[in-house]
Amino acid sequence: MKHYVGLDVSQKETSVCVVDDAGKAVYEGRARSEPGTLAALLAKKAPHAERVGFETGAMSGWLWHELKRVGLPVVCIDARHAHAVLSVRLNKSDENDARGLAELVRIGWYREVAIKSETSQQVRSLLVTRARLVSMRRDLENQVRSMLKECGLTFPRSIGGQLRRRVEDLTGDAHPLWPVLVPLLSIHAHVCRELEGLDCQVRQLARADETTRRLMTVPGIGVITALSYRHTIDDPSRFRNAATVGAYLGLTPRRQQSGETDTNGRVSRWGDRLLRTYLFEAASVLLHRTKRWCALKAWGLRLAKRVGWKKAQVAVARKLAVVLHCIWVDGTVFEWGKQTPA
Repeated sequence: MKHYVGLDVSQKETSVCVVDDAGKAVYEGRARSEPGTLAALLAKKAPHAERVGFETGAMSGWLWHELKRVGLPVVCIDARHAHAVLSVRLNKSDENDARGLAELVRIGWYREVAIKSETSQQVRSLLVTRARLVSMRRDLENQVRSMLKECGLTFPRSIGGQLRRRVEDLTGDAHPLWPVLVPLLSIHAHVCRELEGLDCQVRQLARADETTRRLMTVPGIGVITALSYRHTIDDPSRFRNAATVGAYLGLTPRRQQSGETDTNGRVSRWGDRLLRTYLFEAASVLLHRTKRWCALKAWGLRLAKRVGWKKAQVAVARKLAVVLHCIWVDGTVFEWGKQTPA
């Protein structure tokens, strides 16, 4: 007899529900949220498990890999999809959620989420840490600038060590703000040192990966964007075609259709926000800073004249996501092309 298992995972305990082919509950209980404990329980209560399902969450990637190692047929269900189904139940409880997830995997009406490889998870953690430190550095620099501006002290744009030197030249030990600025500059220096170390690691990872080097041949795509794309997508074969990557990253417009009403809204902004931000910045670099002609830039400039710069940058960012996927799958590099004379 086939068994279908639903797991409602929390930090300490996990609600477990096992149902058979007919949807009858065979077992309902709780266990510690540890892969070894859950695997032992399922080996006893659901030895013929056909599918084991749980929602996406903070612990879903780790749990999926650990249960997969012991041979369990685990599937990770999109939390939005699961919430829409589970919300029809009258009472909200962990036991009811586990029962609902078991029914979902039994029926097969769910959207499975692709779990990134452990290598991609590690690289993603590195990139997220770097982005956080960049944000901290920017906040510290803006705070120092605003404090000096209140005293009538301004200086040109600068970051990192150059900013600290200019602040020291403007204020010095005798300035009333100097005791307040010292801790901010000290933390700023420490953040910059840690950023330099992370940037070195990022460059080494990009240099060692042939796919990342090919992605960097696209104009506007640098080391950070290429590496982020490489380890966010992780497996390009999970997309039916390259056009679906734009929707996956939230760069396509929402659609609201009902009866005679059919409207397109703003971009959905679903998917990975960090990669979407990097692609938007890459589109800005391509449109404003890249001097060499290419068909993608020419298309973006024509679009900007018609709909404005911001919408054009979003459209070019989506095009970049599609082009990067094609380069990855085909094993090629970016082709600049030649400008056709008028």
